[in-house]
Amino acid sequence: MKFTIFHHVSYESPGFILDWIKSRGYTWQGVKFYEKTELPSLHEVENLIVMGGPMNIYDVEEYSWLGDERDFIKNVIGQGKKVLGVCLGAQFIADALGAKVYKNEHTEIGWFNVKLDKEKLPRQFEGVFPENFTTFHWHGDTFDVPVGATSFIHSEATLNQAFVLNNAAALQFHMEMTAIGVKALVEQNQTLFEQELPFVQKPGQILNMNEKHQINRTILFRFLDKFFEK
Repeated sequence: MKFTIFHHVSYESPGFILDWIKSRGYTWQGVKFYEKTELPSLHEVENLIVMGGPMNIYDVEEYSWLGDERDFIKNVIGQGKKVLGVCLGAQFIADALGAKVYKNEHTEIGWFNVKLDKEKLPRQFEGVFPENFTTFHWHGDTFDVPVGATSFIHSEATLNQAFVLNNAAALQFHMEMTAIGVKALVEQNQTLFEQELPFVQKPGQILNMNEKHQINRTILFRFLDKFFEK
């Protein structure tokens, strides 16, 4: 199985997602928009993973390639190939499926609890997620849920944290984050901590949660096995 991974900034990597790809013996290619904005051809893509980034999907004046990426993601989904989006990637998927993406009421940065709505969870993912768990968040935008999908995870600050619709999966939160990845995000975005906001933790608190990484890695591996199974 082959994966194409879209990267938007040098300091935000696939983290544990790449660990999973390697551990299962799969192959991958990376598309680094911060180096070159050239998209691969559609026939090259077997499975697509779209990572996060500090930009918003509507920042097309500053990032001219966003429109092309959105169209590409929509085409991959339309071809029935598996597409997973994380954070910005999740917003791309929501938009591609006709849902609205917009500023969330709260910026959510740090380690916060999420809750599973078991009644809305697709049967395919039964047993994958605990009913409550603490995971990593780094976003100011949110999305509505596309027609035909249901949101099955929420946090106090964000109503829609995850949905799956056929061959497309969107996760607003970051189970893939390693301790190195979290440290890089904090170092590159110091201005975000200048204000006192209810759902923005301070760097000292964010960087002192290393015990949560292994828990998230385990949940992520279960989810990826289920979503990408043939």
